[in-house]
Amino acid sequence: MLKAIKVLFWFSITACVLAIFLIIGSYLTLRPTLPEISLVDESQLQMPLKIYTEDGVLIGEFGEIKRRPLDFEEIPTNMKNAFLAAEDDQFFKHQGISYSGLTRSVIRCLGPRGCFGGGGTISMQVVRGYLLTREQTVVRKIKEIFLALELEGKVSKEEIFELYVNRNFFGNRSYGIEAAANTYFNNTISDLNLAEMATIAAMAQSPSVVNAIKAPERTKQRRNWILSRMLLLRMITKEDYMLAIEEPLAVSRDIDLYEIDGRHLAERARQDIIQRYGLAAYKNGWSVYTTLNSKFQQSARKNVLNQLAEYDKRHGWKKADNYIGLFNEEQISYLEDLNIDFISDETTYFSYYEDDASLPSRISKVFESYPYLNTHIKALVISIDNEKLYFINENLKIDNLSWSSEYEWARERISINERGPRPKSFKDFISVGDFIYLRKEEEYYSLDQIPEAESSLISIDPKSGAVKAYVGGSNFNKSNFDRVSLSYPQSGSSFKPFIYASALANEYNLSSLINDAPIVFEDKNLESVWRPENYTGKFYGPTSLRDALIRSLNIVSIKLLREIGISNAKNYIKNFGFEESRLPSDLSLALGSGNFSPIEMVRGFSVIANGGYLTDPYYIEKIVDRDGNIIYSHNDYLDQKYQKDITAFPWLDTLEMNIKKPYFLIEPQLIGERVIDERIAYLVKDALQEFMTRGTAGRKSSFLNRKDIGGKTGTTNDAISTWFSGFHDDLATTVWVGTDDFTSLGDDEYGSTIALPIWLDFMSDVLVDLDIKESKIPEGLSFARVNKKTGKIDDSVNADIYFELFLNENIKD
Repeated sequence: MLKAIKVLFWFSITACVLAIFLIIGSYLTLRPTLPEISLVDESQLQMPLKIYTEDGVLIGEFGEIKRRPLDFEEIPTNMKNAFLAAEDDQFFKHQGISYSGLTRSVIRCLGPRGCFGGGGTISMQVVRGYLLTREQTVVRKIKEIFLALELEGKVSKEEIFELYVNRNFFGNRSYGIEAAANTYFNNTISDLNLAEMATIAAMAQSPSVVNAIKAPERTKQRRNWILSRMLLLRMITKEDYMLAIEEPLAVSRDIDLYEIDGRHLAERARQDIIQRYGLAAYKNGWSVYTTLNSKFQQSARKNVLNQLAEYDKRHGWKKADNYIGLFNEEQISYLEDLNIDFISDETTYFSYYEDDASLPSRISKVFESYPYLNTHIKALVISIDNEKLYFINENLKIDNLSWSSEYEWARERISINERGPRPKSFKDFISVGDFIYLRKEEEYYSLDQIPEAESSLISIDPKSGAVKAYVGGSNFNKSNFDRVSLSYPQSGSSFKPFIYASALANEYNLSSLINDAPIVFEDKNLESVWRPENYTGKFYGPTSLRDALIRSLNIVSIKLLREIGISNAKNYIKNFGFEESRLPSDLSLALGSGNFSPIEMVRGFSVIANGGYLTDPYYIEKIVDRDGNIIYSHNDYLDQKYQKDITAFPWLDTLEMNIKKPYFLIEPQLIGERVIDERIAYLVKDALQEFMTRGTAGRKSSFLNRKDIGGKTGTTNDAISTWFSGFHDDLATTVWVGTDDFTSLGDDEYGSTIALPIWLDFMSDVLVDLDIKESKIPEGLSFARVNKKTGKIDDSVNADIYFELFLNENIKD
């Protein structure tokens, strides 16, 4: 017996020594093939291109990988515990390897199926994910052990945990827990509840199999297992556990990661940056800071959507798309009884999302075919009675909506100008199977519909050219077409200020009279005889230029252009940034028949607001790399004169020069001096400020109680396009409303009914940030007494006179 013990003792000693030599030998053998542990660094992570407002609000993210790294302190305790319970509850106690887990892995590796499964410790998973391949071999497992031990000796446990949760892939292009929270729950990690945190942890091992979107039931099962582990390890209470496992698995069907919607401008930034720097910009973790003001942008988006909705409701209810054909007769009878068990039964199968023939899959495809709005939910109507409308939402759950008189707006839209009678219940205009949108209010839903009309808004600082708000369309998900820069509708009467400015530069005065009376033109450039009319259908006789501009009289504008001369007018109007070749060469120019983008219009109005200077709108302030180094700054770009020299000498236009050029929204003109006389800019500005105090514009804008704003409406024939361009000394803004297919907005729709209200609501929000400006008359302008009947200066005592501003050289002694 004693001899056997001695043999066993020496055998053990020998085995230990051999094991030590084996470990040392293995390490020395494998060491040259092991990657440097210094490669485990967050700086090596592939990170997307991010676009921000000037004040750091995210509006865009581009790249194959979505990743938002978090520091250990930023990770909620429940999130940490969920991963520890699921993957490695002894993580903060061991030295990088778990001996019991290692034993199981060795046994599996020696088995007939090889080294399948077995995640190992969190430290081992980190080194595997960063430094090793996915091959399932004994050699790789040994490498993991060595590197895990080395990693534990070089960095803290907290840093290792950071690396793990920021590196792990969770499906749907999402790397790291913050990106996963954004993707699956449209939220940040700190705002998730316990069940949602456990759901993210559930997808860590195999997101292709356990996925909250593709396999919700399987994901829910693993989530609940993790919650049970957390309870067993006393990380949560029994009450927490019971509440969490009862929580439904409701993931976001559409991803909206941005607190403020500036995606049209973010897309423009993406295109321009990739053009300059190439595809590598998708991976380098650059942060692009635009010139957008987050408050202005949020207001612009809100008011565009609100006013489009108001306009749409004025024209009644559009017949909804119907999907009753998804259901058979038996299922329809179930729906009438609010029984959707036949739908929920199919959702219990893990593969139903992959089965295109399954009913849940077909219903989901219907929802997916409609644009996502973060202000609305999508629904299918399943039953209607006199008082309620019942529907299923995207999570295939039943909800209802009660009838109220607020839905009397939903009169049948027979045409854009004709509506049916007022409805008395949902049954009058909705059918079972209809697809509908419901607006999310604070604690309830309301029936809504998505407008077909589109809108754009561009707001710039007229002094610097910095873009402050940019809305390229009502919904980027519906259409990413940028109507600010790429749409060229007719400008209508909003173009008239430029005609009148050219008249003032050609010896006319604001008091000059033009007879507003019927006229017939036989212009060789026109296909037929032209009998223009004012939009009111009335004629007003001799009218001053000031009154004609304020009242937007077509006849006066046409006669004025004819007197100035089309060529002279075009030559002057180009000073506002418009290409002379694109200005119509007939008298229709006076009515805004030219086609210009909103960005061109706002640049033109900025000349009026800015005392005669033309600025070049730009939208990127700086670009910063992942280490905080500035790689582009608008403040550092070459001076304007040198920029013009580059155009003149193309051999100076090197790649280095190109990437330092400003990010202009439109071809820059780079003119440092005034493009029009400061005094003429002031005269037009003064008239347009008076426009905001008279007529429809005056009534609608009175609530702003500001005299330092001006602007001009515009409406094209048949109300195909409506405009309003307005300004304050520090902000010029153009709003356009129309349709992409150039159909009429309706007989009673004008710039004053759609575009102007958007601008007014926008200005109501932002004027608090804009100082009240006192009117300062430039040198060279003086007031003179004017005879109302003649429009000329008159110093006589008995004449019917008023005071008007004149260029000093036009005041004759």
